[in-house]
Amino acid sequence: MNDLDTQDIVPTKKKKSSGIGLLDIETWFNLFLQRLFPVWYCVRYVTEMPMEMIGEINPRSFLSHRWLSVAASNQAAAESLLKAGDQWQDLASLLPKVVKTKTYKRYLSIKNVTAVESSVVDVDYSNILDYGEAESKDIPNHHAEHFDAISHELFDEKGKHYPFVYREWDGRYYFRNEDEPKKFAALLLHCRDKGRDLSVRAEIEIQYADLRTVEIIRSRYWMLLMKRDVAYQLAYLIRAAKIPCQLAEFEWRRSDLVFLVLKKTDYRTAQIVEALVRKHFPRSVIEWGRWLCTHQVPFRNR
Repeated sequence: MNDLDTQDIVPTKKKKSSGIGLLDIETWFNLFLQRLFPVWYCVRYVTEMPMEMIGEINPRSFLSHRWLSVAASNQAAAESLLKAGDQWQDLASLLPKVVKTKTYKRYLSIKNVTAVESSVVDVDYSNILDYGEAESKDIPNHHAEHFDAISHELFDEKGKHYPFVYREWDGRYYFRNEDEPKKFAALLLHCRDKGRDLSVRAEIEIQYADLRTVEIIRSRYWMLLMKRDVAYQLAYLIRAAKIPCQLAEFEWRRSDLVFLVLKKTDYRTAQIVEALVRKHFPRSVIEWGRWLCTHQVPFRNR
């Protein structure tokens, strides 16, 4: 029984009271209102309840795998919904279709790159330049000869296009490096300090959100991202009002967050969502479809 001792669940004998406590009356009255006017009660609860702020869902880091993964978030939500019954299968099938990719071969300025794919360093530097200042001190990069030598070593294989990724939902580039990126960071430091640049032959994978699919999702569902404990409370109240709702997981790095999913076919949900958005958006509630639509930096050959 959840590791509770027997003494914790056996009611103790209470002394006789001369009357009903005020707290008991208030609890009874709230339960009465919840049963009689469930949607109104839920809206009132949402309006008055405190909600913890979500914080940054897409942090900056010199390692790309520490950024927000839209694909992982959608996949986690889809897997949750697949287990939730037939009425959520439509959304479960749409979510994995949101993230698309396409590839171009272009020349790319390395000054646009802020991160790499891998490193053995555990310190979470905010970008590759901060990493370089701390980790590339032993690599000479002050003179043009140093710059030329490193650039030839890293990016001068004949006919090769080097792998980079660009993400349209945040406008960030990263390098799919094979070795520890100390020399790459040294190049970037030289570019910054000496006002130079280097264009490399690149095979750029563009990752983007298919806005047509996102709009289909938005036309049918609300996907509200919020703190897990709050979502559980709201799901209980919404289900008590006989309104279909479901909890769906977010990406694993933010296990404190979860999606509260509601159907737009039930008009009563609009009142609840309106109260949530009016009171708690965007610090404590993020509407996922809206976030995807408003966070767009289309790829251009820079």
